[in-house]
Parts: sequence; structure tokens; C-alpha cells
Amino acid sequence: MTRRSTFPMADLPRRRTEDRAGYPPRRVTAGVLAFGAVALGVAGVAAIGETVSDAVRSTSPVLTTVVGERTEEALVADRRGSRLVPYRVVDVELPDGSTAELRSDDLEVGSEATVYRSDSGAVFETPPEAPGPLEWAVGASALAGSAALAVGAVRAVRPRRPG
Repeated sequence: MTRRSTFPMADLPRRRTEDRAGYPPRRVTAGVLAFGAVALGVAGVAAIGETVSDAVRSTSPVLTTVVGERTEEALVADRRGSRLVPYRVVDVELPDGSTAELRSDDLEVGSEATVYRSDSGAVFETPPEAPGPLEWAVGASALAGSAALAVGAVRAVRPRRPG
């Protein structure tokens, strides 16, 4: 009676992938993984940068006058298909004399309204919320995935050790 190993796959001889037909050369695999690592890393850095800028953005309340309104359409897709949906845009006059556009269903033309202006000049009807855990997790996950692809690229290039 032969004794079986607790790991059945451990008794099989290891096959070398470069000897088998259908596998791409190691350099091609490493190149694709490296390209993916760089692309995912750039996306992760961009996501983290955007989240950080949202987190440090400060807004200040500004008293404005609503000077105009119009209706615009946005393409919305749901389970019934894609369609154009109208929404209301108002123009507000800021204290410095400039105007800004704001999407709002509540503000009426001719009334005074308090809006929130960011350091970059963007105008919001309500103060924007700070980024939540999901925004931070997306950027961190992209960076972790980039690191994993980079490790895979390095492992694909390194020669296999005998044994």
C-alpha cells in the first residue's frame, strides 16, 4: 500500500510553462502586467489626489441674488433604457459681480439665497460633504492592485529556481 500525501498535487511533477505550447513568452506576460500596474497606479494616485482635494476643500457661505433660470437635459440610463431628463439650472450673481450656474429646484428668480463657494470658485447650493470611507477605499484598492500587478510582473521575468 502506498502512502498518500496530504497534498495530492505535491506528488505530481512540476511542469515548466515555457515548454508548453499556447503560453506567451515571459517578457510579454511581464510587459502586460507592468503596463497594467502603471495604468492602475496612475488611476489610484488620481483617485487619492481627488479625494484629498475634496477633503481639504473649504467652502464659505455667500449671499447671492438669483438672476435667471433655464432648463437643461441630461442623459439618464436605467432598466427601461436611456432617455433625456430635464433639470433646472439657475444663474446667481455673486457679490463681486460675476455669475455662476447652479442646479436647483428650490431657488426662485429675484430672491436672495445663501450658496457655498469653494476655494476653487465652484458654487454649491448646500455645503459638500467630506469624502467617506468608500472614496478612500477605491484609491487604496487601486494602489494595492497596482502593487500586486507589479509583483506579478517581476515574478514573470525572474528565472525559476530549480526544485
